[in-house]
Amino acid sequence: MSLRLALKASLRPGRFAGPLLASAVLASSAWGCSTYSTHVGADDGSLGKVVVYRNGIAYFERKADPSGNAITLRVPQDKVDDFLKSLTVRDAATGKTHPVSFPTQAASNDGNVDMVIQLPDSVTGEVVLSYITDSPSWKPSYRLVVGEGGEIAVQGWAVVDNTSGEDWKAVRLGVGSSSALSFKYDLRTIRLVHRETLRDQQQFALAPPGGETLIPGTDTKEAVLAELDDLEIPRPADHPDLAQVANGPNGDLYRRDGLASGAPAAAQPQRTYGNANSIRQMAESLKKSKQKVVIQGYADKGERDADARGLDRANLLRNQLIEEGVAPAMLDVATGGVAAGRKAGVVLIAKDDGDRDEVAVSDGGKPIGESHFESSSTMTVERGTSAMVAILDQKAQGEIVYLYDADSPRGNAKFAFKAVRFQNPTNSTLETGPVTVYGEGRFIGEGLSEPIPPGTTAFVPFALDRQVLMDKEGSTGDRISRLITLQRGVLTTELQHTKKSVYKVTNRSTADATVYVKHAVPKGWTLLNAPKKLDRLGDSVVYALTVPAGENQTLTVEEATPITRTIDLRSPAGIELVRAHLEAGSADPKFAESMKKLLTIHKGIANVEQQISTVREQMDDYRARLDELEAQIVHLKSVKTDGKLLRHLQDKMVEVSERIQKSTIQVVELQQSLLLQRVEFQDGVSELTLDRGVAAR
Repeated sequence: MSLRLALKASLRPGRFAGPLLASAVLASSAWGCSTYSTHVGADDGSLGKVVVYRNGIAYFERKADPSGNAITLRVPQDKVDDFLKSLTVRDAATGKTHPVSFPTQAASNDGNVDMVIQLPDSVTGEVVLSYITDSPSWKPSYRLVVGEGGEIAVQGWAVVDNTSGEDWKAVRLGVGSSSALSFKYDLRTIRLVHRETLRDQQQFALAPPGGETLIPGTDTKEAVLAELDDLEIPRPADHPDLAQVANGPNGDLYRRDGLASGAPAAAQPQRTYGNANSIRQMAESLKKSKQKVVIQGYADKGERDADARGLDRANLLRNQLIEEGVAPAMLDVATGGVAAGRKAGVVLIAKDDGDRDEVAVSDGGKPIGESHFESSSTMTVERGTSAMVAILDQKAQGEIVYLYDADSPRGNAKFAFKAVRFQNPTNSTLETGPVTVYGEGRFIGEGLSEPIPPGTTAFVPFALDRQVLMDKEGSTGDRISRLITLQRGVLTTELQHTKKSVYKVTNRSTADATVYVKHAVPKGWTLLNAPKKLDRLGDSVVYALTVPAGENQTLTVEEATPITRTIDLRSPAGIELVRAHLEAGSADPKFAESMKKLLTIHKGIANVEQQISTVREQMDDYRARLDELEAQIVHLKSVKTDGKLLRHLQDKMVEVSERIQKSTIQVVELQQSLLLQRVEFQDGVSELTLDRGVAAR
């Protein structure tokens, strides 16, 4: 492909207050006639203005001197609808709009429709015709020249392709973009409305409506995305569904029904809940699709409080998906109770946001601004060529920094990118395009910009020099924020699920570095202890750090989201959650008073279990010593020796046996005490209640 580059005209940015720039026209020998599209032609008028937009249309303006109050236009058949939809005719001198009439006829053999536009007799001077037709979108590109003193030269160019099959001679050329919608609509075809013929006739035979299949237990028309049975739903350690729920310090178990025995309970076979792989795959699928879902839980027939059990199962899955990184705002929960044809489990249903048609948004809802640039003098763009229009050359505040971005598709989790941070100095949005970065009189990198609204600050990564090393660690935790219901020791709570991210930033260069850490905050999460002034990039926040040369700094980011969870107060994890809640001083006073007594009993149980464990360890030592003494006595009896040593060992053996006997009695007494305390604890847990007013808040 051969290219010709020639300077053609100077341009004036339509909304930019900047110096005049040159434009260029590129001609490619690879263009063929097959690449040309059709265009509107007029023998009596000349093309005066063309504005190309980013949404696939172009605005054309022609001036014509009508002869005999008529203007003849050749409109390609494929452009008739756009032409009629947008055509305006106005007086060139006064700007007054004129009505028009045109014949309705089919296209000629050359594919054009000859339209003779009749003007009123009062029209005597030149008129201006304006209309839109489809056109290739213009393409932006940018240059950033890094200067000294925190100043960046921002330059912008727009590439416009003339594929119309018509030379744009001496036209004022412009480019623009906006959030305006554009579509095709048939205005040329004669439209007749069918009217129904009514008859006085009764119908004796009617056809039934078509059959439809009802999904059991669902009341939505949306698609079912996935189903999990009860055993596939993960449970935390403090959930009531687990068969053994309380462990002592030494691993002793006691049953939920309170019928504890004096000896450690034998571990009963447990159900295995949760399928880690399926949950992880489900989470990845939801994160990629960004589909909002309703998690609907179900209960088995005969389960007590079926609605609550269904809701609990839905919340269990929601909590696990949040743990796997799904945004909380994407997940709603509902209960289906007991439904015919459904067993206990959950169903994921695509959420229906309404029956209205919406315009598809493929960029995640990024801001759409407006821009308009127009030449101050005329220029010529021949058919089959492309004009490179200079649209921007202004100074802006900016600097070279480091940007850590691990979440973007082309991000890096180990190193921070070298980037240009600058502010859009214009009143227009800078569209997405390639960015070439120059500094110190040389090329230093390339990047790709996202749309930059007027006056906002943007980052453009352009190099990865591996001078700033990043290390990230994460942890999660739960705190009770509200008690919802309590029934026989099963507590439904609203937890504040927290996520802590710790970033360690190491500067390996010989100069101080300004590092911006981009941290994604999915919808539904709230930052804790965040600075009052915090920059945002889409759904992410940006923290600024200054890291001295050869040193490192640590940034801690904590965020939280509310989750609902059912816990068993007899489980160790449940006890610790409630203990922390009471220490925070925000619990229901009546519940707090009763629960503190139970915590005292629980502490006593732990102490007794520890004593039993200690005594048993001593008994094991005594038994080992007893075996040693017995072996020594047998050995001495087999040889002739002084009877004094034999008698000493026999006395020692009696002493150890007495200690074992005393320890056995002590264990029995401790187990009896443990049994009484466990029964008291179980009974107290079962009698716990919540004040309804507090639970409703």
